[in-house]
Amino acid sequence: MELVSPARAIRAIPDGSCVVLPQGAIEPSCLYEAFTAEHARFRSLSLYSGLQFGAYSFLASGLGTHFSYTTWQTALQLRELMRAGRIRFLPLRFSEICSNFSPGGACPPDVVVVQVAPARNDRVSLGIAVSIFPELIANARLVIAEINPAMPYTEGAALIPTSAIDIAIESDRPLGTYAPRARTVQDSAIAGHVLSIVPEGAWVQLGVGAIPDAVLERLSEIARVNLHSGMLTDGLIAYMDRARHTARVVTGELAGTPDLYAFASRTPAIELHPTSTTHSPFVAGRLPRFVAINSAIEIDLSGQVNGEAIDGVQVSGVGGSLDFVQAAAYSPGGMAVIALPSTTRNGSRSRIVPALAAGAPVTLPRVAVDVVVTEFGVAHLRGRDIEARAEALVAIAHPDFRDALANRTYHATPTGP
Repeated sequence: MELVSPARAIRAIPDGSCVVLPQGAIEPSCLYEAFTAEHARFRSLSLYSGLQFGAYSFLASGLGTHFSYTTWQTALQLRELMRAGRIRFLPLRFSEICSNFSPGGACPPDVVVVQVAPARNDRVSLGIAVSIFPELIANARLVIAEINPAMPYTEGAALIPTSAIDIAIESDRPLGTYAPRARTVQDSAIAGHVLSIVPEGAWVQLGVGAIPDAVLERLSEIARVNLHSGMLTDGLIAYMDRARHTARVVTGELAGTPDLYAFASRTPAIELHPTSTTHSPFVAGRLPRFVAINSAIEIDLSGQVNGEAIDGVQVSGVGGSLDFVQAAAYSPGGMAVIALPSTTRNGSRSRIVPALAAGAPVTLPRVAVDVVVTEFGVAHLRGRDIEARAEALVAIAHPDFRDALANRTYHATPTGP
C-alpha cells in the first residue's frame, strides 16, 4: 500500500477505465475534490456507483465531456440529471453487482475506490460498508483507498490485508451521514401494522427510509427477533438497547449518525458481511421466519410493485428487494412485506393503482408479494386470486380513492412522490 497525495491518486487512474466508486455513507470527499480538479485529463472515463447520501460532488464538472456516470440506484440529488438524460441507469439487483463488475462480467473493473480505517497489524477495516467491497477489491486491477480515522473497526468480515490496496490517501473528513425524512403520523401507523404481523423469533430485513426506521426502533417489542439486512440505520441503537435477548445483527452496511458508527464499533453483536452472505437468497432463505420489509413507489391491484420510477423518471433502483423477497419465499414461515403510505405526500395521488402505467418498471412481480401494509391496515395477498387481491388492496387504500379503485376507474395525476 503506497501512501500518496489525492492528486497523484487520481492521476494513477488510466483514461478509459471502468471505475467503481463507493456508495452509501462512505463518500471519499478528498478523492472527489481531487477528481474535480483533475477531471480534464480524462477523455473517456466510465464511473459507476450505487446510491450515495452525499452531494455527488464528483459530477460538478466534466460530466458527459470527460467522463460518464452510471448508477444502479439513483437518488433525489440526481433526479434532474436523470430527467435530462445526462447520467445512465443500470438495472441490477444487489446480489449481482459483484458478478457484473468482475473479470468475466459485463463491466470488468479497472479501478475500485474504497474508504477504510487506518491499518492495524497489516490489515484495514471496511468499517460501516462491507457489502460489495471485498469482492470488488479482489476483482480490480487498481485499488485506491481513502484512509479515514473516523471509520470504526467492526465485527464480521470487515478486515482486508493492506496488500490488497495499491494506493492510499489520508483524510480527516467526517464519515458520511444519513438522515431519513421527518417521520409522519402515517409512518408511525404503518409501522404499528407491520409490527402486528412480525412473528416472535423472526429474522427481519428492512429497507431504508422513514417507515423501516420506525419499525426498527420498535422491533424490540417482539420477542427474540434478529436482524439480517443490507443496510441498517440509527434505529438499530434503540432496538439493541431495548431487546430482551442477546440479539444477532448481520448487515452489509450502516448509514446514520456518528452515534451509530460509534455504537457499532463497541458492539460485537453487530456483524458486517459481504453480499454473498447478506443478499444471498439461499443464505437468508435458510433462516426461520425470515421477514423482508420493504417499501415501494406504487403497487397495482394484482400486487405488482414499482419501486423505481415516478412518471417515467428513475428515482431509485432494484436494490436488494428482489433478493430478500426471494429469501422470504425459501424461508420456513417467511413473509415478504411491502409497506407504504396510501397516498403521495400531498394526498393528491393514490399509491395503490389499478395497474402500473405502460413503461413503469415491475421491480417485484405479483407472485413475490405476500403482504401489503398502509396506514389503513394489512392486506394479505399470498394464496389469493386476482379479484381477492384487488379487494384486499382496495380496503387499505385511502378512503378518497377506494370507490374509483373498486371500479378500476382511478386515474393518477402526475404530481410527484
